[in-house]
Amino acid sequence: MVEGEEESGSARLESLLTEHRDRLGADLVVFSDTLTWRADHPAVCTSVRGMVMADLTVYGPHRDVHSGAASGPAPNAAVELARLLGRLHDDKGRITLPGFYDEVEEPSESRRAELADLPFSDQDWLDRSETRSVAGEAGYSVLERLWERPAAEIISLIAGDPVGISRSAIPAVANASVNIRTVSGQRVAGVADQLRRWVTDNLPDTVEYDLTVAEETGQEPYRTPGDLPALKALEAAMREGFGQAPGRMGNAGGGPAELLNRVLDAPVLFFGVGLPEDRWHDSDERVSVDMLVKGAATLAALWSRPDALR
Repeated sequence: MVEGEEESGSARLESLLTEHRDRLGADLVVFSDTLTWRADHPAVCTSVRGMVMADLTVYGPHRDVHSGAASGPAPNAAVELARLLGRLHDDKGRITLPGFYDEVEEPSESRRAELADLPFSDQDWLDRSETRSVAGEAGYSVLERLWERPAAEIISLIAGDPVGISRSAIPAVANASVNIRTVSGQRVAGVADQLRRWVTDNLPDTVEYDLTVAEETGQEPYRTPGDLPALKALEAAMREGFGQAPGRMGNAGGGPAELLNRVLDAPVLFFGVGLPEDRWHDSDERVSVDMLVKGAATLAALWSRPDALR
């Protein structure tokens, strides 16, 4: 099945699956939109994070007003939005939504060991991810922060009129798009409620706001069962396709894996050949032909093990 709305939350996928449920009986779902670790050290992805998207608009003056006429007593939508977003993380890199970590499951010791077995150095990660520096939640490794811990990002931030000659105007409106990545134990509805309470409690009454949380297109986290026979079959197939034994990893992004598992009542197995350095979603996104060839060889080896896929 090819689904073209994944990047916008797969809003129609559940109704499509339900409508055609009688045509979609399966023992296993193989989900291709994930990464592997390195070209010279493949890894099986065994989990994806969930996602909650929200749009927040803050309103100050009724219109943009000249700072020379109203600066001081006038509320500034950009300032109040920036002040709020500055409180999204504490000084340890933890997200400050009330109750946010109550349901977060700690990574198991076996999972931590799997991630620690992957070849990793800060410099290699920075070179390949082009992220400039390492940040995030204190007390966890980079890979644990990336795949086993939740995250909150500001995807866009807009206010004022940056084009042309400055008007020295206090902006009436400021907007931010927020992307929250969730992990095992968290649910979209719970995080949405936490975000609503946090915004209400932290914005002053000198401004008004509109918060839209896209619960209907939220995605829940999913983890492939560790004892699934198909997981062992995929590891064996990757050993053939890549010429070496793979490790195990997660995926920092999400996808409708939990939805597929829930509606089709079949476990989800992840296999993709993208790399962190492939500049996903940028204008120069790319893929390695060599990785595609090894991926095709892996799938050929996987399909030759039908008994192990159930």
